[in-house]
Amino acid sequence: MPSNWSKIRDEWLNSTAIAKEDAKWALEALINSEEEIFEIEQKIRNKENSMSQVKILKKKVKETISSKEISLDDIALNTSNSNKVQISVPSNLTYLLKVWAAAEGRDLSSVAFQCLETGIREMKSKGSIPSIAINRYDSACQKRIALAEVNNLLEKYEIAHNEI
Repeated sequence: MPSNWSKIRDEWLNSTAIAKEDAKWALEALINSEEEIFEIEQKIRNKENSMSQVKILKKKVKETISSKEISLDDIALNTSNSNKVQISVPSNLTYLLKVWAAAEGRDLSSVAFQCLETGIREMKSKGSIPSIAINRYDSACQKRIALAEVNNLLEKYEIAHNEI
């Protein structure tokens, strides 16, 4: 029989490369559902059919994880992984970007994004971005990774219990 949820959760918490504080923050997405997980485990041990409960629980946990991820930004209006940002660019730079895009067979937005990304990474490495912004960015990245790991952990747990 596969390991129970408590053991799997604790093993992950002890082995993850994520900072303990961020890992525990991500696990909060499951705290309200853990009692239901334990009830399902009991039903599995008693050979009762609990698949419908598992599906309902999985949907509930996914919604909770999504809302925790949205809470990282405090500005996200949807679960999109990107936001549209509009900027004004001098005509000579626009021309250069358009020619560059045409030369590489790419669209203008992908070339503009590459420029923005490269510029931000360079500014970050030079220390031009305020450290508080970098710290908040790094923390949000850690928490997003932790949420992804928790989600993956729950999926592995579900697969293991479906094979019974």
